[in-house]
Amino acid sequence: MYGNKLPDAKSLRAALQDKGKRVEQGSTSYVQSVVENMQREYDKAVAAGNSSAEIRALGDTLQAFDNYSDKIEFRKVQQKFQTGSTLKPTFDVTNYTIGKIQL
Repeated sequence: MYGNKLPDAKSLRAALQDKGKRVEQGSTSYVQSVVENMQREYDKAVAAGNSSAEIRALGDTLQAFDNYSDKIEFRKVQQKFQTGSTLKPTFDVTNYTIGKIQL
């Protein structure tokens, strides 16, 4: 299925729903689920003989998660539209800190 491309957001969302539980964006469980899906798709691509630059980059990303032992911090930025395609001049930033991701 992912022989020549990386998984998209729709497949990641589906993977989260497959487990029968809902996880909140920004939680360790959410990121763990996304990374587990990345690992499954990487394994499928490699088994199918895909050694494209994108798949190698995905493997490097997974290795970085595996090697990183500190807490992970990231930010979500949201900016709403005023009307049509004009953005509001303000935005919201949410900070997240999660624990170690297990592969």
